[in-house]
Amino acid sequence: MGTVRSSVLLMSVVVAGCGEASAPSDDESSDTGGISMTSITIGSSGPKLDMGVGTTLSGTDPTRVEGGSEGCTEVSVSVEPMIPTIILLVDQSSSMEQDFAGQSRWQALYETIMGGDGTVAMLDSQVRFGLTLYSSENGDEGGQCPMLTVVDPALDNFGAIDAVYDPADPIDETPTGESLAVVAGTLADFAEPGPKAIVLATDGEPDTCAAPNPQEGQPESIQAVQDAFAAGISTYVISVGTEVGEDHLQDVANVGVGKDIDDANPAPFYVALDAADLVTAFEQIIGDFTSCELPIDGIVELPQACDGTLMLDGVELSCPDDWTMLDESTIVLVGDACETWKDGGSHGVSASWPCGAVDIP
Repeated sequence: MGTVRSSVLLMSVVVAGCGEASAPSDDESSDTGGISMTSITIGSSGPKLDMGVGTTLSGTDPTRVEGGSEGCTEVSVSVEPMIPTIILLVDQSSSMEQDFAGQSRWQALYETIMGGDGTVAMLDSQVRFGLTLYSSENGDEGGQCPMLTVVDPALDNFGAIDAVYDPADPIDETPTGESLAVVAGTLADFAEPGPKAIVLATDGEPDTCAAPNPQEGQPESIQAVQDAFAAGISTYVISVGTEVGEDHLQDVANVGVGKDIDDANPAPFYVALDAADLVTAFEQIIGDFTSCELPIDGIVELPQACDGTLMLDGVELSCPDDWTMLDESTIVLVGDACETWKDGGSHGVSASWPCGAVDIP
């Protein structure tokens, strides 16, 4: 079983700007936690869900920059973790009982998610995980469709998820589109801040509640994923086995991150043939959530961006080789600096600009 390592990223962003000086604060602190984890690359990388570090200006007292001109101040910007919310949407169809390199698909997926080195176990305190198991018994003819077993997302949710997931067993059908729509609607209403995503793990082509056989629910699934993205929710898909057609997987992957279905730069999807492949897929997906984009609560004059000084772990970085500005309020680490930021260790960042190069709103 592979391991997803996680750690706290500490970042202190210092922005030099212009304004009236006031007395410094004696007990001001600006370090809070973020999130990073290692990943294994198993294919082309696609758009990343920004799960990096956000910043807010929170009641800091500006202090005069030593040696600076009259009116220039140094402002500390507090950093808050962008805690993501992820719903694990798990196919509970009867085919999940099939052999998967010596164990059932159902058991292999459970161990990947809930085992000692599993996704939820490793990131339980840093990601709001929720779980939805989905199936039906012959669609609408069997009564309720979709049949959903739900654990609402929360931090430190391992126990609640395991209490539901561990005793569960596969049921029957695969109403993926209807299930995605319900989950996305609930997640869209979830009030906690931070990015949101659905990780869909399925082993079969989707059907619908109206027609569980044959399995022709691909349009409904695509529409549900598109609607989810429009509501600010990304979707990532893992095929447990090879029964899901690659064309459909590619369509879901593309629209899940806001691409056109036939985008020339397709998003990655994941096909797992054994438990090790499942580990790799989850590591890749969760790892790609980490962003090298660092928002700040300052507005930088872009022509003067490289007049600033950016320090990573006390070492000055070069602009634009190691960092640049995505826009006037977002720093982007690039190259080796980005890889260092995402390597699973604890890191600190500080930034400053000369007076006139940045404004504090």
